[in-house]
Amino acid sequence: MAAISATNSATPSLQSVLGRARVEQARREADQAEARAQTLRQQADQAESDAQQSQGRWRDLSQRNQQVDPTYLPRQQGQNAGRILDLSV
Repeated sequence: MAAISATNSATPSLQSVLGRARVEQARREADQAEARAQTLRQQADQAESDAQQSQGRWRDLSQRNQQVDPTYLPRQQGQNAGRILDLSV
């Protein structure tokens, strides 16, 4: 009987093998999720940078337009549409 119990303790049980396999699968999934989150963070950072550059270009062009066109009226805060100038003489 002692020889049988020694053999049994040396062989991992099916339950422990399956448990380890589940842990490894969970680790792989967590690593994939972390990689995906990192990719999404990088994409968000790039989008933010692009938006800031676009806003900077808009400000630059807006200022240039004001200098070139004396009839240019910048949009007031809360104003949704441009103004129509009455150019009738």
